[in-house]
Amino acid sequence: KKRKRLGGGGKKLTYLELDSRLFAWYRQKRTDPGSTTISASDIRKERVTFRQLQRCGRQLSGELNHPCPSPKWFGRFLVRHRLSLQRPEQQQKIPL
Repeated sequence: KKRKRLGGGGKKLTYLELDSRLFAWYRQKRTDPGSTTISASDIRKERVTFRQLQRCGRQLSGELNHPCPSPKWFGRFLVRHRLSLQRPEQQQKIPL
């Protein structure tokens, strides 16, 4: 029998407000195409790079008077929210 981790275990987030605002920024840039609550015209698939994520995080941390998070924090942010920085799918061109 495999032991499982307890829910709620682990260290609590230090910058909770920064985390939620950065996640909202990411969702604004890239929405989930499988979501049924968003109309088809509102689906956005902009490319988000790690550098853009860091730049936005630095800007938000300045607004919130937090020290700037490390690059490792941004990497864990992506893992924590199960986000990826893959390029959005391109529509295939139809040969004429």
